[in-house]
Amino acid sequence: MKTFHAPAERAETKQLLHDMNIFANLESVDELVNALPFIVAVLNKERQVVYSNQTLLNAIGITDLRKIVGLRPGELLHCVNATKNEGGCGTSENCCYCGAVNTILDCLENNRKATSECRITAHPFDKEISYDLSVTASPFIYNNQQYVILSLLDISNEKRRHALEKIFFHDILNTAGGIRGFLEFISTSEDTHEIKEFVGIASKLSENLLDEIMAQRQLLAAETGELKYIPKELKINQILSEIKNTLEHHFVGQGKKITILQGDNLALYSDPVLLKRVLINLLKNALEASRDGQTVTLGVKKSDDSHIEFFVHNPGYMSWEVQLQIFQRSFSTKDKSRGQGTYSIKLLTEQYLKGSVSFVSEEDEGTTFYIKLPLNSLS
Repeated sequence: MKTFHAPAERAETKQLLHDMNIFANLESVDELVNALPFIVAVLNKERQVVYSNQTLLNAIGITDLRKIVGLRPGELLHCVNATKNEGGCGTSENCCYCGAVNTILDCLENNRKATSECRITAHPFDKEISYDLSVTASPFIYNNQQYVILSLLDISNEKRRHALEKIFFHDILNTAGGIRGFLEFISTSEDTHEIKEFVGIASKLSENLLDEIMAQRQLLAAETGELKYIPKELKINQILSEIKNTLEHHFVGQGKKITILQGDNLALYSDPVLLKRVLINLLKNALEASRDGQTVTLGVKKSDDSHIEFFVHNPGYMSWEVQLQIFQRSFSTKDKSRGQGTYSIKLLTEQYLKGSVSFVSEEDEGTTFYIKLPLNSLS
């Protein structure tokens, strides 16, 4: 069976049930693993579950252990990459950068305890869910058979806290410091024209400050399902001009050029606040990925009779490794405490604006992100 990463072979059903019975009948094992507050599973050398604690069963809404015996971790959690290749969890190209499968492989190949972090995008029902997990795999030999004791600890709140700390203690403090500096300069200046100019700059900085705070508020509301979707009739070219104006005065736009390619001035029926948030995040990411003097292009075109497509292009290229992870929460090309920009774009577009997100990145052509939306989100 074809695989792009971990071995695809699986144990036979008879062997799986045999292994399950071994651990179920070991004295005190059941009491021990069920006393732990985090997920614990025993895997065979093919990375399949042969035993688990009640915490895991409760997490996935299963009462009978036999229903999950033979599954791999990504299949248990409904990881979106677990079905991309016929070999299942661990065998797709995306799995090459999965912290869970790589930790398990390290444990099996080197017969040692291994720990890493893992980002999983899951789709258990009709809703997409993101997990940030701490993964620990420990080797265990029984009757000359190799097993892995796998534990999963949810660190989503910790990762979110680190991201918020980075944003508030770095980005927002920088902006607030800039405002303070301009106001101090204004208080010492007697030049009316100069004062007016710097008041305008300080006003733009304060708008950026409020925008950063609102972005985090919207993201948290979106993840908890509390975000309100309020569609209105919008003039597309006006939206693009407003977004360009916002980021031309933002620090990420300094030294770079923003060009707008406008199509027919179609009317779009969508939520203006959420649409602007998605497009601002896209344009901000493109500017951050560009060097001084380079041009970032923001445009729109009609996709078909019922859809419109926004696009943002920058000259930079994303490596294949980055492309495979780009929409995962907590993944960032900047540092580990960031990683919410493209994740929030996908979340808001697909869960609220009823659209889709895609991208193309080539060394010679650069990177273009596309946001496809229905012209009327109520139709």
